[in-house]
Amino acid sequence: MRSLLLFVTVALLSVAPAAHAQFGSNNLYSPTEVTALVDRVHTDLNHAYSVWHFSDSDRDRLNHAEKELREFSATWSKGKFDKGKLDDAIGAVQHVLDENRLPAEARDALSDDVARLRRMREAYDRHEIG
Repeated sequence: MRSLLLFVTVALLSVAPAAHAQFGSNNLYSPTEVTALVDRVHTDLNHAYSVWHFSDSDRDRLNHAEKELREFSATWSKGKFDKGKLDDAIGAVQHVLDENRLPAEARDALSDDVARLRRMREAYDRHEIG
């Protein structure tokens, strides 16, 4: 009986690290991490506002990106990951990058944000979120 108990204990301990790696607290897309990423994009969009003089159409694109991101964030705060709203937010931020003149620092930050949002969307498709 002791040998069976020892075997089961050893077997469980050998599986635990793999389970933790897959589902543990290091989850890149935990609810807290998704919220932090959305907050980061908001911060970077707001920073772009503060460091550059925009034309009306440039400002409209920034406002639209903020709106789309807020809509995704509002749905997420209610516990629903809405991939359509995320796609809209990604598209709006990408449109800012494509059409707005931005200082290099702001452009780099927003490009990084779009890449992170896209990776998050891909993680959702792999059922790692939601």
